[in-house]
Amino acid sequence: MLIRQYRKVFASNDGLDVLEHIFYDLGIFQPCSDTPDDVALKNYGTRLLTILGAGQPEEDTVKTFIKRLISQPYLKTEKK
Repeated sequence: MLIRQYRKVFASNDGLDVLEHIFYDLGIFQPCSDTPDDVALKNYGTRLLTILGAGQPEEDTVKTFIKRLISQPYLKTEKK
């Protein structure tokens, strides 16, 4: 149920933009330093990926996330 709620929150175009920003801020898509703050942020980002259904933290989370993202049905978006 939590995964469904998180996905519902981030399902809109604006939500996807915000989620992308959050992942970049948390250092998910770039190497991080070994400072405790950076490691804590990246760990939270990994936890967020797990909540969204990307797999367990011990897995290669980004690879798993991308595979699951690609396998999701298309979101119907409004034409602007």
